[in-house]
Amino acid sequence: MNMNQEIFAFKRFCEWLNLLNNVDSKFWLKPVARGKWSSAEIVSHLMNWDRFIQDSVIPAVRQGQMIRFPDEDSYNQLAADYARSGISQSELIKETIRERERVVAELLALPEEIYQLKTNYSLAFLIPEFVGHDEHHKGQIERFLRSEGILLV
Repeated sequence: MNMNQEIFAFKRFCEWLNLLNNVDSKFWLKPVARGKWSSAEIVSHLMNWDRFIQDSVIPAVRQGQMIRFPDEDSYNQLAADYARSGISQSELIKETIRERERVVAELLALPEEIYQLKTNYSLAFLIPEFVGHDEHHKGQIERFLRSEGILLV
């Protein structure tokens, strides 16, 4: 895939996120499996990593600096806590879509040589990785919803 195809694959997740607005809120904070997060926590987790791309990864790549990742456990816990903070289902979905669209706009504005620029990672490597990450979590939510008799359409 080329740069634009990778970025648009990353953006397509917004379409799927919108489908979650149709899910009854009684399932929103229910864990998707034993010992796993809820759909709300997963969505917040994805939004938190989008913010990381926007606020840390893109600036580091632009400056030719190494990308430094936060401690995953504590970073992910912040997202889970936010999902349980009282934010509504529709607001969390809207906020997540806004964050994703903000990252996509920033990525599309980058020259391809910056997108391809490798320090310890390149955006050309990370964005497809994050698309796979999205798909993993999308699958978790869809399996859970199917187990509850809900199909996203």
